[in-house]
Amino acid sequence: MKKNGKILLRGGTLMMAAVFAFAFNMPVKRTATMVWTPDAAEPIGYRNVTSQVQSGNYSCELASQECLVEFSNDDPATGQKTILQEGAFQ
Repeated sequence: MKKNGKILLRGGTLMMAAVFAFAFNMPVKRTATMVWTPDAAEPIGYRNVTSQVQSGNYSCELASQECLVEFSNDDPATGQKTILQEGAFQ
């Protein structure tokens, strides 16, 4: 009887771990549609590079700065920023 209890406990623990792993790692629904890169010359501090990124006509050179970012509401002034890729936009 003890052996069956341990097996059931172990199985239940693994099942709960799987449920929690799935629940906490579900993909986040993206609401942003534009991609930006930092640009000090722009009044808002970011330049819209969505068309360049979609065409694949860009690169992010190795650097410890933001290369591509998106904002939750597509507005750098008020949106929550997510860094998509680090480096220097080229």
